[in-house]
Amino acid sequence: MKQINIITAVDRIPVTSLQGMIRMSATNVSLPSGISWQSLKIKPHAQLTISDKVEDRATVFTAKLVFKTCEQFGDRGRWAYRCKLSNGRYRLIGSDERPYPIASVLENMPDNVTENQLNEVTVTWQSPSLIPYIL
Repeated sequence: MKQINIITAVDRIPVTSLQGMIRMSATNVSLPSGISWQSLKIKPHAQLTISDKVEDRATVFTAKLVFKTCEQFGDRGRWAYRCKLSNGRYRLIGSDERPYPIASVLENMPDNVTENQLNEVTVTWQSPSLIPYIL
């Protein structure tokens, strides 16, 4: 039976902090202890879509995370993202290996002050492995 999963929080961390990450199974990873995540202030709720396609006889998985924030999103270096689901589980977008997640920001400056002025952040990540849950 399909469960309804809603992204309730988004955190990020430099990908270098994920060194020592262990893939426990095709769908789960274990992270090193002592990781300090940076919480992002987002407008509820973020959107996460995961898709797959076959390229040159190899499956490629793509995660696309979209959220709105009032914060400036200046540093777009190499970050990994943790998405908290409504069921209490977490999905990891990124790893300490290439390819890294790519973040793009749409700054919204509407012609009317009553319209949405939040920045829209889109994070995309392609991986040859399934997009994992964090144990």
